Amino acid sequence: MSNNKPTALIMKYLYSLILELGEKPDSLLSRLSYEEAMDWMNRLKRQAKEKAKAFQNHSSFHEQSVRAIDTSDHKELAWLGNQLSLTYYGRPCKVPIEWDKSLKNAAGFFAFNQHIHKPIRIVQSMWQYNQFGAQHVIGTLKHELAHYHLFIEGKPFRDEDEVFKQECKRIGAPLYALAMQEGYETSCAACGTFVGLEKKERKKLKSRCCKEPLRFGSYVLIFPNGVRVEVEK
Repeated sequence: MSNNKPTALIMKYLYSLILELGEKPDSLLSRLSYEEAMDWMNRLKRQAKEKAKAFQNHSSFHEQSVRAIDTSDHKELAWLGNQLSLTYYGRPCKVPIEWDKSLKNAAGFFAFNQHIHKPIRIVQSMWQYNQFGAQHVIGTLKHELAHYHLFIEGKPFRDEDEVFKQECKRIGAPLYALAMQEGYETSCAACGTFVGLEKKERKKLKSRCCKEPLRFGSYVLIFPNGVRVEVEK
């Protein structure tokens, strides 16, 4: 069995598929070789494709085929959101679906006015798209569409509501956004104290403890559940 490391992109995609299909990520993720990660990812992709087919109407849209999204304007994102809305709910989304370049602490959100019961828009983080790819955006849009459709139907629609959780499970939407940490593990060259993660190896950086250069170690992903995975950048 090969012990070569999976790439960061493969592990991000694998994690998003695990959440999308309602499986629980566990410590096994930290021990996967490249081949094992690819096998698991391909198996989940087939499952996700089969699940999506169960909801397909007469539209020719297939969400698993989306590999890249134009971020120069909102048009393609809005089109994707409407295709998902038609596929899973049989009706369009009638609010704007827009990119947000500065949103980093969330994958996206559904904006609404509770007082006059009016949906306003769905927002998708462009930063998270650049981090995790198109399939993460698909999952986020499905999550936000579940908020939107439950809201306009007058049903419980918040993250903590059981109705919402069941709706996400029904359409294969993740319950939570990805919030991964990624970078080289760094430590103080003098005392060995762990300093943090750095995306790039920079010789000029120094530790706060001893004011000495940093030692750069393995490149890792740390998943939202705390699992640490050594990967190829």
